[in-house]
Amino acid sequence: MTREIREAELQVWQEIIGDCTSFRTKLGKTAIILRVHGQDICISFRLGSKEGAILKRFGKKLVGQKLGILRTDSEAQPIVLRVISKEKSRV
Repeated sequence: MTREIREAELQVWQEIIGDCTSFRTKLGKTAIILRVHGQDICISFRLGSKEGAILKRFGKKLVGQKLGILRTDSEAQPIVLRVISKEKSRV
């Protein structure tokens, strides 16, 4: 059984939090799959973009981590990644 993966685009000051299940770089894009409330969500950026470079810097190290990805209005830092410890997320 394959799961449907929904593509999402973050708006400015929007954050998505979920468990990272996959990281890919292909077809000129860097993509990360997060499992959010049982749904797989794909967030992708062009390889040459600042967002894509930020994701690529961490790459496969993100898989298995609970992440928050925040879209900002800063040209220098358009997204912010945060790793959320599994213990703190069980509130």
